[in-house]
Amino acid sequence: MVMITQRNKPAVISAATVVLVVIAVIILSASLYTVDETEQAVVTQFGKPVRVIINPIEGSRKEEVVERLEAEYAKEGISVAEGDGLRFKVPFVQAVKRFERRLLRWNGYPEEIPTKDLKYIWVDSTARWYIEDPLLFFRTIGTEEQAHARLDEIINPNTRNSITKRDLIEVVRTDNRDMEVEAEELRETAEVAEVKEGRPKIVAEITAASRERCAAYGISIHESGVLIKGLIYRDDVKENVELRMIEERLRIAMKYTSEGQGKFEEIMGNKEREVKTILSKAYKEAKEIEGVADAKAIKIYAEAYSKDPEFYKFLKTLELYEEAIGSEKTKLILGTDNPLFELMKGNLVETGAKPSQKGTAE
Repeated sequence: MVMITQRNKPAVISAATVVLVVIAVIILSASLYTVDETEQAVVTQFGKPVRVIINPIEGSRKEEVVERLEAEYAKEGISVAEGDGLRFKVPFVQAVKRFERRLLRWNGYPEEIPTKDLKYIWVDSTARWYIEDPLLFFRTIGTEEQAHARLDEIINPNTRNSITKRDLIEVVRTDNRDMEVEAEELRETAEVAEVKEGRPKIVAEITAASRERCAAYGISIHESGVLIKGLIYRDDVKENVELRMIEERLRIAMKYTSEGQGKFEEIMGNKEREVKTILSKAYKEAKEIEGVADAKAIKIYAEAYSKDPEFYKFLKTLELYEEAIGSEKTKLILGTDNPLFELMKGNLVETGAKPSQKGTAE
């Protein structure tokens, strides 16, 4: 038997105090919990929900959502609290399950969908969603991963149903505004059928149908709705479209080339005509100048030769001889009594003088 003496009594009291403090801290920590501003929570007791902390998305429907949830929870006797902060629960009996309060992104997988006019396209869609009813979400789904799988099952079929009952033009266009074209020659090919509904109505239809089904799981699609972020033609359709675009642009190129060739021929024709006109005018002026020069030369020659006719005759004779015997291959045999022979010897005598007379004179 252990005897407690007066000396060790304070130590025993101190140890008991520490134990009590530790137990109090454990109980207190088990009784307190916090809900962040980005969270919502469901408090359960032995697995049964007893309290819900809601933190609705800001928007025009916030008050409506709060009133509806409070009314529904009150029917089951579940208390409701709103907002973030420090809260209390029964320790070791109650548990807290937290859920995301912020907007979450859902991205669908690209899916090949046929339109009403049998044009196959790849559709890639996305959406923003959030947990609107945390208690219903806790009971039906439980985790974000399962919520994404459920959204796949909801949004993808609604997208397919809305697209397959409409022509391609309704999916790719929003209204009947005139399409912009790079060249006016493409205006004819840019003319398309009239748009009766357009993509906004299709997207609104997909969003409404998806939101209605999501309500059964405590989740909702954001006001921005389901968005079609990508429309891509199937390979065979895409190839046909590209070939048609190539043919259209080749036709425009041929038209421009033909117009350019015609303009080139017109310019070259004008150039050739102008060149001929200039050459004709220049030839005319050259002949006129040449005629005037010849007239002046003839006048000068006439005045010069009229003073000594024999010199003129002598000069012309030399020109004739030069033309006749100027070639190296020409051979000329002259007699001793030929005037040219006398001229070549240097005896400058008058034409027609007799050599014997000249010799006699010498």
